[in-house]
Amino acid sequence: MVEKLVIYDGVCNLCNAGIQFVGRRDSARRIMFCSLQSLSAQPHMERIGVTQEDVLRRFVFIEGSHWSAASTAAARVSVAQQLDPPWPWLGSAVMAFPEPVRDAVYDFVAKHRYSLFGRTKKCQVPDLSLLERFVDKEELLSSGEQKEAGRKAD
Repeated sequence: MVEKLVIYDGVCNLCNAGIQFVGRRDSARRIMFCSLQSLSAQPHMERIGVTQEDVLRRFVFIEGSHWSAASTAAARVSVAQQLDPPWPWLGSAVMAFPEPVRDAVYDFVAKHRYSLFGRTKKCQVPDLSLLERFVDKEELLSSGEQKEAGRKAD
């Protein structure tokens, strides 16, 4: 079982940028990733009782036997706590905003993410520097969508 896993929308450009951001700032390499469109995501989603539709609305962070969904503070802060400084502190600062405000902003962006940031037809393949942290890496590689996989991470 993967201890810390983010399940995300693999065709969403914004979501993929977020995964790249997290991956590059998690120098301890604690967090793994899996696109909700992959077969590899199914056992993890079944274990916590969420559907693909649930993850399309809010990314899911699984940490051991617990899980949370963004925009809840728990999900964002839990992911931020795994990152290199200053992100844990900045993630905690999100708590200063009332949950209804956080949810409204997150829901608006989530609802319009494809029109604002675009999407791809197939799940995007990350840089080779991050690929080993993807539970669904074999599925991603077989999709034929590997773009610039050889480039170095920023």
